[in-house]
This record gives sequence, structure tokens and C-alpha cells, in this order.
Amino acid sequence: MSWTAFDESAAGAWDAFVAAQPGGRMVHLTGFRSAVAATYGLEPFYRVYRKGGEIRAVFPGFFHASRVYGRKILSQPFSEYGGLLLGAAVPAAERAVILEEFAAAARRALRLKRFAHLEMRSPLSLSSEEASRFHTVPLFKRAVRRLDAAEAMWKGLDHKDRNIVQKARSYGLTFAEEPGADALSQAFYPLYLATMKRLGTPPHPLAFFLRLSRGLERAMKVFLVRFRGRPVASLVAWVVGTTVHVTDMCSDEAAFFLKPNDFAVWEFLRWARESGCETFDFGPVRYRGQEIFKKKWRMELRDYSYVYITDAPGRIRNTFSGGGGLMAAAPAVWKAAVPVGLTRLFGKCLRREVGL
Repeated sequence: MSWTAFDESAAGAWDAFVAAQPGGRMVHLTGFRSAVAATYGLEPFYRVYRKGGEIRAVFPGFFHASRVYGRKILSQPFSEYGGLLLGAAVPAAERAVILEEFAAAARRALRLKRFAHLEMRSPLSLSSEEASRFHTVPLFKRAVRRLDAAEAMWKGLDHKDRNIVQKARSYGLTFAEEPGADALSQAFYPLYLATMKRLGTPPHPLAFFLRLSRGLERAMKVFLVRFRGRPVASLVAWVVGTTVHVTDMCSDEAAFFLKPNDFAVWEFLRWARESGCETFDFGPVRYRGQEIFKKKWRMELRDYSYVYITDAPGRIRNTFSGGGGLMAAAPAVWKAAVPVGLTRLFGKCLRREVGL
């Protein structure tokens, strides 16, 4: 086998490889590994493929055992993306060998741990033909666009959306990057907790974001929208290479009339272009409301799938296939019955269970 276990001494080379690939996301970087392991106690399964000492592919993942969704190697938990990341310049014949050897190594690890399958969340570096080597489950779409000059992007928006942004600006909203632990804990996290409660979604603990900030300091970007000095919205994004990916948007419900989310997205698009980013990844589009909001920023919708290595496709159950019973009712129960203060207590346990 040419796949070997990750070694801390290779972290710099690993991260440089990730940043050079169009499909690289923050979940592929080694800082994500340390944050997940420290916060949720999951055992990492990180592998690297080298040829002549040069990294040609990496795989980040964790052993994840769930009462509802079973035992699997998950790439990546608590994220929208993950899976194999192959070098874009690797020839097709070599890519085929890498994939074949990875499948053999993965099956061996699954047998040793008595886990059912390996799950990859939308592995962006695999072509549709390469993904078809495994078991693929189409789910929904993801939104992405190339970043143009600010003037061109502005003119490309519908006039009513430009009016919304201009009106938000007239209210005196401000948008700025505010790095550091204080901005995360005092401004972002209270907005995040309230938003997760409103959506019926268990929150991550603050410690997870703080660890991500320390381990991925150069990649993590935290932006705040303020109204009369008070934070009313926040956006968390990650710059990897020339791609920027938004993972968290949260806002104060009492400030919705100010349209802080629309203002944040537009100002962020300008910032990303001016910062040298070329591609904006707005993440998955799971329901109609998301589709409407994301498409108005002239996003292109592309397929989004989970890819599995398994000997029992019929036993696969992912977060979106549903667990039935309590799990199906959990969002409504969480939204209606769990006080915000208790979401901090129970959120970590439920997040660990579902791995999302």
C-alpha cells in the first residue's frame, strides 16, 4: 500500500497540498483534525498518498459511532464537505491506482474496527466517473460562483436586491472582519446560539470555534454586521487557496427589518474579490428558501452527493435519510421546547451523535 498514516511532521506539506487544490476546503486542513479530536473525542483516520516523496492525495476522516446512523469512517464530521482530495495535476491512470489502493486500505480499516462503511461528504476532487467507482447517493445541490470585479457583480444583481443592500447601508449598518477570541465569544457566539435555536439545530460548543480559530487562524475569517455599534449579524468564512467557503451565517431576529444578511453577503462578495479570491462556495442548497436566497447572488447550482465505500449499500443511513421517530421530530422539539441556555449543554451531545 502507498497510503500511509498521517504524521504531525507532515502537517505543513499536507496543508500546502490542500491549498493548491481547487477542491480543498478547510475541513481538509490539519487544524480541523485537532479541533474535532479535542472537542468531540473522535479518533482520526488520516491517510496520505506519496509518490517519490511528493504528496499526490490525502484523506481526512474520523471513526464515528452513532446509535442512529451506525458505525462508519466519516469524512468529514460537522461539515458539508470532505472525502478524498487528489492532486489536480495527477494523470488519470495514476488517479485510478490511487483510488483502487485507497478502497483496499479503507476496507481493511473498516474490518479491523468492525465498522460498516466509509462516508465521504461531497468529495469535490473526484469526477463523476471516479465517484461512480463507489456507491454514490445524490442528495441536493450546492451553490458556487466565480468572483468578478465588484462593479460587474453589482450590475449582475436584480435591481430589487441592489435596493435592499442600499437601504441596509442607509440604516447605518457596517461590515468588518473582526478576528480573535473576543469577537467569537462575545459577538458571534450569542448570535449563533439564537440562530441555531430558531432553526431547531443543536449548536456546537464555543470551544469548538475557538479551537478552529487557533488551529486554522490564517484560513478563518469572522465578519460582523453592526447597527449602532451592536452586532446584529455574523458570517464565518474560510479561505483556502483562491476559494472562499461560507459555513455559518447568523443574525438577530429583531434586526431582520434591517436586512443584515443581504448586506453581509454583498459586502462579503466585495471583500472576497478584493482579497484575491476567485471562487465563492456558498455550500449546499437543501430547501427552497435557501435556493431563493443563494441564487439571487448569481450562484451556479451543482450536484451534491455523499459517496460511500461499503459492502452493504442497503444498510446506509445518513443524516438526510432520516432516523425516524424521535430523530425526525428532533428539530421541532429542539426549537419549541429547549431553552437557549440548555442548548449549550445538550448541543454538543446531539452534534456528536449525528456528526453534522
